[in-house]
Amino acid sequence: MTKKKYKIGTCFGCQKCLYCGKDLIKETCECKKMVKPTRTNRTSHVKNAFPRLFNPNGPLDSKQFDFIKNKNEHFQYGYDLTKSVQLSFCSACNSSYQRLAPKNTQKNQLKEGKDTSATEATTVSVSASNTTSKDNDFSESENEDDIELEIDYKLIIKKADGTSLPAKNYSVTISELDEFLLAIQNNVTSLLEDEEIYANDYSVSFRSEKGQGAGTLLVDAHDFKNFRLEYTKLAATKRTMVIFTTVKKKDNEKMVKRKKNKVSNNNFIV
Repeated sequence: MTKKKYKIGTCFGCQKCLYCGKDLIKETCECKKMVKPTRTNRTSHVKNAFPRLFNPNGPLDSKQFDFIKNKNEHFQYGYDLTKSVQLSFCSACNSSYQRLAPKNTQKNQLKEGKDTSATEATTVSVSASNTTSKDNDFSESENEDDIELEIDYKLIIKKADGTSLPAKNYSVTISELDEFLLAIQNNVTSLLEDEEIYANDYSVSFRSEKGQGAGTLLVDAHDFKNFRLEYTKLAATKRTMVIFTTVKKKDNEKMVKRKKNKVSNNNFIV
């Protein structure tokens, strides 16, 4: 099977360009599809786009996993679905994916009264608890939680052996949880110089730089809502938000083995 390289600026489910709206199965376009679509770089032909982080180790519903798997095979992307994958959906495919969530989960989402179907990003592995809708048609609308927020934060990586890397300052503009998680994952990958570390290899928490304790986990939409409120308060008083990523020991041991195997294999290369 010939692998077709997937581009984040196209819909994973139907190959629609998320910038100009063209059906790439039938025609081509000149859009820069290697760049993640956002509110600021899309044309008026595409009202909404939904970047996601597929995490096979999260509480993903089997029907939703099959949806991703079928699209991966149909378009011959060739992704290894035992690993995390960054992808995007158009409005139609996002709604189709959402409808595959268990009905009891959808009812819980409705109780929260939050419509995040128009957000820029939703984590696929936890989307059943992170995304909500005001009606059965999963209508798309804006609310205060969709407003983009520029976040300045200090990232500290705690390794599995208990040591920490020097802190690093970052700034990112986001509107939803997994946009932030994607940014953090890119930060972690860069600082650890390890392309094989994934979101499930570490936990993420936050607190004020001068705060005490381990901080608050940043896992789902409820955590993110609290994070936004806390960050707004800190920014108003010119205090710094710290993001902690703690590498899990068990996963770290696996990564060490992968590195050793990689070095071992390179020794046989002539």
